[in-house]
Amino acid sequence: MAWNTRLSQLNDALADLAYSHEAIVRLAQEAGLQPSKINFSGNAMEIWHSVISELDKRNKTADLFAVAQKHFAENPFLMAAIGSEHIDYSIAPQLDDISTWKNPDYAELEVLTMEKTTLLPITFLELGMRKAISVAKVEVKIGSSTNVGTGFLAKFPANDKVFFVTNYHVISEKTKIPYTKIIFNYEDDLEGGIKHTEVFKINAEGIWITSPIHEFDVSIFEISDEKLTLKNYGFIELYNVEAPKNEFVNIIQHPGGQSKQLALYHNIITSSSQRTIQYLTDTLKGSSGAPVFNSAWDIVAVHHSGGILKKDEAPLPFGFKSRNEGIRIDAIIGYFDKMITNGK
Repeated sequence: MAWNTRLSQLNDALADLAYSHEAIVRLAQEAGLQPSKINFSGNAMEIWHSVISELDKRNKTADLFAVAQKHFAENPFLMAAIGSEHIDYSIAPQLDDISTWKNPDYAELEVLTMEKTTLLPITFLELGMRKAISVAKVEVKIGSSTNVGTGFLAKFPANDKVFFVTNYHVISEKTKIPYTKIIFNYEDDLEGGIKHTEVFKINAEGIWITSPIHEFDVSIFEISDEKLTLKNYGFIELYNVEAPKNEFVNIIQHPGGQSKQLALYHNIITSSSQRTIQYLTDTLKGSSGAPVFNSAWDIVAVHHSGGILKKDEAPLPFGFKSRNEGIRIDAIIGYFDKMITNGK
């Protein structure tokens, strides 16, 4: 078959799930491809591209899908690539395409393993749950595919309105408003089901502020509230917040379009600039637009990109295989103020 978004998604997922040469060889052999046919030059993404291309020549991509499903049945990328209704995760930009990753040094990695205590007051959980109420899943229906992301309700300084904030690459054009749903309360309940959700639409007549991926990668807009129930989901106050290296961050997100989840603690900032922060944590592409919090539950950034380890990078502590970047909330606040002042 011609290379398509499903094969690209399979490529992305396998590069994240099976990135060592040994794992790649094992899965490729299960799908019917001998190691001698694999081009091992490049990173895991490039090696898997070689594997999939070779299997495609032999009409064996279905075998690879079956192998991947057997080993990684819980992975939403793979399930979406296999399923009849395709969820397109390719909208998220690759970190190496939009930014330069600064490798963490030994002292920073040591913080993850031994230097700082993980003891927290019990109120930490209560405050986090309050913030989580304002976080929602974003779905944008594009033809037969659905783009997914995360966003949150927020109030900017010196402005009384409540806005919804997500990434520009999640929704960037007003033409997509009729096909977009903002879904609150998409969470697991204690019985293993999903809580009662509520769906809102974007207010097409309201304030609409965007900034492209290579600038602030943000879309800020108002939500229609015909039933006057939006107040039930509160909002998160935004402030200019410091984001120093070695500070821990927590991310409330809808990874892969799944129910709301939390990447909690020992996720560390490895680099900080005026525009971005970089950090090690677990995210998926549906996490785009998620709020990145510090330990006081102040938003320090809006998550917008991630990437797997490159072949020349040293292994990270167990569980920390993802490189991630967010746009600093200070920069987004400054951009919002500028646009409002200019009469946007």
